Parts: sequence; structure tokens; C-alpha cells
Amino acid sequence: MHDRNMDRIEGALWVTSRPMGLGRALQKAGYGTRKVAEFIVESGRVLVDGRCETDPKVMVGPGNEIRLDGQMLRQVVPSYMVLNKALRVVCIPSDGPDCQLVSSFLPTNLPGLRHVGRMDSRSTGLLLVSNDNVWNSTLSESSQLEHEYRVQVEGSLTKLEVLVIEAGITLPKMGVFKPLSVRIVELMNGRTVLNIVLTDGKVRQLRRMFKTLQHKIIYLRRVRVGDVRLGNLAPGMWRHLTAREVEATKRLAEPKSP
Repeated sequence: MHDRNMDRIEGALWVTSRPMGLGRALQKAGYGTRKVAEFIVESGRVLVDGRCETDPKVMVGPGNEIRLDGQMLRQVVPSYMVLNKALRVVCIPSDGPDCQLVSSFLPTNLPGLRHVGRMDSRSTGLLLVSNDNVWNSTLSESSQLEHEYRVQVEGSLTKLEVLVIEAGITLPKMGVFKPLSVRIVELMNGRTVLNIVLTDGKVRQLRRMFKTLQHKIIYLRRVRVGDVRLGNLAPGMWRHLTAREVEATKRLAEPKSP
């Protein structure tokens, strides 16, 4: 677990090998997507040869000195982490205007960090975050990466209902919802706790499915994605992934050869 300001950017000084736009140069150095890099420039945080430059399209080359926030521009070292997202925390402002943002729980001096996929304010648990755009895209676009959820619902699920869920349910305007596996973990005080594994992480369909079966969801927590497990990470805290977790999860997300 980490304080959000513990890490430092350790990358080597970054110099563009050929002429390109200033925004593109920041993007190539690892400071986020094109829009993020352009916003950094437009915010007046970049100096080119000692002059504040706010036009992301201005050309820079190997002979130019580029500084960001007063420091020489460095290549961003790829970072991979898992955050335990708490209730009423959202990935983007439009998901909940009165909620905290995921970004407020992440280290401020690791540029370009982006969440892999999105989670709504009512869902908690494992959220992967990285500044490696290729890794992020591979995971978020995968249709075979496993997402495991711990769900508590009102009422006792019958064996027939479990069989119906496993077989797949056709949801209006959402198509067929069919989890990879469903397992009852516990029955207690008129409530049922389940583990459900999906291969596409579609939480909206999961919620609609339980609503169709007339079981209100009490809580929904993601506990695993691919080879990464939430474990005992406290809400609002994060940790770096191990090299094995990074590589194994990417491998699981990549399309399988015929």
C-alpha cells in the first residue's frame, strides 16, 4: 500500500529524435493520451528553450530544450497498479457529479495514469490503472479476460435460479447475459452471497439480471481481473502490480490463436 506521493519519476531525459508537434512529443514521452498531452501544453506548464509554449502543434526537434513544470522532460517509466475503489468514487465526472474521482486516490507524480475500463459509483473493488496505453487497451478491449465479482443479494437463490443464470438470460435491449461460472458462497439472514465470473465485465447486465430475478443487490465488489486479485487491500488504497501479474494478465487478455 502506498501514499499517493511516494513515487518519483525515474525515467531518463527524453529528447525527440525528429521534428514533431509539442503535444505529440509529450505523448511520446508517456504523459498520457493526445488530449491529455495537449491539455498539459495549453495549461502553460511547458517551456521550450526557456519560453512558455501553449500551442501543442508548435514544432520541436532534437535541438530544443523542453521542460515540464520547470523540470527537464523525462521519459515516463511504465507503472502498473491496482486500486481498491470505494463506494461513491467514479472514473469520470459525468458518472457522478457529487462523487470523488478515482484520480484523487492515485499518485500525483506518475503522469499518464489511466483506469482500465470503468466502474460505476455503486460498484467497489479491483480497478487496474496504468500509464502503458498498449497494456490498457489490450485489457479493456479483451472479450476473454476473466472478471470475478463477489455479490450479495436479498433473498435466497434457489437451485433453479442458479441454473437459469448459468444457462444465460436474455435481457431486453442488452442481449444474452451468460456468466462463465456462478457459485453460492453463503446463505445468511435472508441474503445470498455469490461469486460470479464474467469474461467481459459487463456490470450493467449483471445488475439487470438480478433485477429481472427480483433480487436486490446489496453490494457488488470486483475481486479479481485476470491474474490480479484484490486480496486484503483496504478501500481507497493501491499497490503496484508485480512483473508476473502484469505479464500474466496481458497474456490472458490477448486474443488466442485459432
